Amino acid sequence: MSNADKIKAALERIEEGLATINTDEDWLSFLRFQSLFYQYSFGNTMMIFLQNPEATYVMGYKAWNKLGRYVKRGSKGLAILAPCIKKVEVFKEPENKSEYHDKEGEKETKQVIAGFRITYVYDIADTDGLDEMLPVLVKGLSDDGDTEKEIYDRLYSVLSKEFTIQEVSGTASKGSYNLESKIISIRSDLKYLQRIKTLLHETAHAYDFEMNPDENIPRNRRELIAESVAFCVSMRLGLDTSSYSMSYIQSWLKDKEELKIIADTVQKVSYRIITMLAESNDSAFNNLRESEE
Repeated sequence: MSNADKIKAALERIEEGLATINTDEDWLSFLRFQSLFYQYSFGNTMMIFLQNPEATYVMGYKAWNKLGRYVKRGSKGLAILAPCIKKVEVFKEPENKSEYHDKEGEKETKQVIAGFRITYVYDIADTDGLDEMLPVLVKGLSDDGDTEKEIYDRLYSVLSKEFTIQEVSGTASKGSYNLESKIISIRSDLKYLQRIKTLLHETAHAYDFEMNPDENIPRNRRELIAESVAFCVSMRLGLDTSSYSMSYIQSWLKDKEELKIIADTVQKVSYRIITMLAESNDSAFNNLRESEE
């Protein structure tokens, strides 16, 4: 089979995987999986999920070797799509576009995606060897004795560097994001697990509107994105909010086809939030970072 045929088959498999998401329960099951592979695109996560739903941490053959581990004989690799990058020269835009000069344009080199190829990764269960260099996979910050209040306080501290966050009382809604002032509001009488989930929900709104400013996007899709991101990031922190998120998603889900529409945005926003936490100076979130291949 040619590389083009393999890529076509992979894309068809992603579509087939999407077709299996028929209920909000299916969607939450996939989001649990997505939380483990936040750094992968939605399509690649779906491919890994379809090939091995029990996978927990994957890397390429050589990347495992660098960590002092080897892939066991007979292990079957998981196919994913990898971009083919090439360098191209483009003309650099002038700083002041209102001025025109009779001179040769300046060029700059950029990297662009020229296509894709099939590559293979292996789950940690298919490897053996040293454990010393393995990254710490998050199982929940409470493993170190942290309470939900401490998780919320640390999350608040990191996100408040990006947004203005205020705790309010006497409101009907649990939280809100103001498009004009860019202020996130959280109700102060909520329990801390709910505050964590709500803060992540409103942060997801902020990034979603930044990435997709189109005013014609229906509100129910905005809410599905925000709650899906909050659930996914919470899972990454070791906190299960499914009992609340399930009913919330049910209340906004009009058609399962909408899950296909929002899936890519959910992955991108989740990645952005988790990466920001991992790269913060807060040591509590250091174990969220994935090692580079």
